Amino acid sequence: MFKDYLKKTYPVYLLYLLFVLCTFVVLMICQMILDLIIYMLSLYFFIILLYFLLDYKKYKQHHQYLIYLKDNPELFDNLPQESYLEEKTYQEMLQMLQKKIFQLKQENQQKYNNTIDYYTKWVHQIKTPIAGLKLIIQNDYPDKKMLVELLKIEQYVNMALQYVRLDSIHHDLSFQKVSLDHLVSQEIKKQSLFFFQKKLKVDYQIKDLQILTDEKWSGFVIEQVLSNALKYTKEGSITFYNEGEKLYIQDSGIGIKESDLPRVFEKGFTGFQGRNDKKASGLGLYLCKNIFNQLGHLISIESKVGQGTTVCLDFSKKEIFIE
Repeated sequence: MFKDYLKKTYPVYLLYLLFVLCTFVVLMICQMILDLIIYMLSLYFFIILLYFLLDYKKYKQHHQYLIYLKDNPELFDNLPQESYLEEKTYQEMLQMLQKKIFQLKQENQQKYNNTIDYYTKWVHQIKTPIAGLKLIIQNDYPDKKMLVELLKIEQYVNMALQYVRLDSIHHDLSFQKVSLDHLVSQEIKKQSLFFFQKKLKVDYQIKDLQILTDEKWSGFVIEQVLSNALKYTKEGSITFYNEGEKLYIQDSGIGIKESDLPRVFEKGFTGFQGRNDKKASGLGLYLCKNIFNQLGHLISIESKVGQGTTVCLDFSKKEIFIE
């Protein structure tokens, strides 16, 4: 900061030193008494030193306040009082930019809200023909393969709905005591056709207890984890068990590469297996992680290639983080 101050004010101090030097030369030419010369020069230096200390303090306080405003842009209306016409012009420019930014933010927020409203309505509208098709297939064309594909469509539609709702999830939370057995079993029942199609076994070892959570959002997370397990398990079984409030969903699928594990919750990350599966979106686990963050729960994954994957859903953490 001191270097910046000197860079801005050095012409003033150079001019003052030049004035002192000229004064000294004139006094020497006039053969003034040396003590008088020393006294006058000392007085000059004292004055400039006092000016320097006061001016530098003012400059430092001014700069610190500007840094504070930079970190708190919402306080831009409290810009320090301008000392020069140049400062006044800069402040007017900043205020104009601030108004423009605020206007653009409002416009973008309105566009975002309109987009969210549109996709939310679209998802609810598309659920009607999906439900109709499900009834037609079940009653008139009992084809399990068709029904499985329709259920996949329904899952993707639900994922889209939860994705657009993610930013406002805290407005939709309702915490209550829920049976862990009921929470898990209803998600298994929803996807029972996938188990039947792939001839996978269910190893169910849930010891029931009551957990404090949001049933709808936690159910969605379990659905996503189970959907991944079914997608990447060709044979064997999927095991459900719990240790207290920690729910484990373990499959005997293809597993995840060790190098991919730290990134599985990143948005859009599909990993090595996901690149082989061209349909992978990389959104499922991203949504699970963000939803559990909002619920105050924890999710973690352990996996080895060729040996399956175990997902732990920890419902015991109760600190709620509202983003």
